[in-house]
Amino acid sequence: MKVVISIFCLPYEIDELENTLNQLKRASYYVDKKVEWVLDVTMTVSTKMVNWDKSSLPLKYFVDKFSKLSSQVDWCEKHFQTSDTILGCVSQRRASLNNHTDVDYFIWLDCDIIFDERTLSYMQMTMMEIKKDYPNSIITPELVRIWDNSWDILVNEKFLDKPHEYNQTNDPYKDSGIKGDISVEPVLNTNSPQSRFKFAGGWFTCISEPLLRRLGVPEEFGHYGFEDTFIMVGSEKLMRTSDYKVHQFKIKNLVVCENYKYRNNHHYLNGLSAYDRREEFKNKAQSNWNSCINNVK
Repeated sequence: MKVVISIFCLPYEIDELENTLNQLKRASYYVDKKVEWVLDVTMTVSTKMVNWDKSSLPLKYFVDKFSKLSSQVDWCEKHFQTSDTILGCVSQRRASLNNHTDVDYFIWLDCDIIFDERTLSYMQMTMMEIKKDYPNSIITPELVRIWDNSWDILVNEKFLDKPHEYNQTNDPYKDSGIKGDISVEPVLNTNSPQSRFKFAGGWFTCISEPLLRRLGVPEEFGHYGFEDTFIMVGSEKLMRTSDYKVHQFKIKNLVVCENYKYRNNHHYLNGLSAYDRREEFKNKAQSNWNSCINNVK
């Protein structure tokens, strides 16, 4: 079995990338060596994201550190590249899909996710358990309480009494990890009219290659936004209009957290003339939503 972990990094997220790679290194000691792991990591260096001429921190600093981080990865196959055409996580996930054709699963991982060192092992065991019977599948860990009730299907039971948006103030190192006996459970979201599926793009989301290849990551979405919703709603459409079967599973009591509390890259942003283009990119993706989802047949 072969698994690609796809990661995108902005220059000022380089320390978060380092933390993620260190977490993955610790996690690698628990995985089965029979599984072939691939790290596909891109850092954008485009002047469309940073005006390097007006920045006091030079591009070379980030390129050199990125190269150093790559050299320290010794537990798996690796593809580290800088790019001036990949500007966001969506274009990175599209590139990973296009560049890796002989794999079984893709894991989408953001740089700011805190996870237990046994996460890869439990992901691996789940993939091996369901691969034969459920070739078109999505696997997610559990979460703490986030934006609204539609996400509660993924929230670990120890956090269901927390307020909405608890994830923005919690201690991710305390709350992530193993919260009880590990089991694999089906996910059937009844709180959303759009889809029975529920997940977010880079929260250690694992998607089987046949499903991701079938739906794709539309070019029209550009660099950021709506690729996770597209997979959810596209899977629902396939289920409703054909005999194509898609299943989502969660690893109960395996919790990952987004690092709002301790994420701090102002020391980089103060020295960079960086452009925040997320809303612009999301608007482009949203404007192409109807045509892309209508193409799912």
